Amino acid sequence: MMEQYIFIETSSRNITENGEQFRVVNFRGTDQSSIPNEQLNVDGSFTMPIMDYFMAGVEGRLSEVIKTKVLGRLSPEAE
Repeated sequence: MMEQYIFIETSSRNITENGEQFRVVNFRGTDQSSIPNEQLNVDGSFTMPIMDYFMAGVEGRLSEVIKTKVLGRLSPEAE
């Protein structure tokens, strides 16, 4: 279902929790299917370690990191 979605960072900001730096990443996933008038976008945010954020950006894989986070949340948890 989500393979036709493109995920982009819409904004982000640094936060500090318990003395550690994190990045709050806001994103939008856009349905790229060709069905007219039937589009479902996914908006959200998540927190990740700041160095992981910058490495994903440098390596050009932030979109994949976002997609992985979304799919992890949408998948049923293993029991």
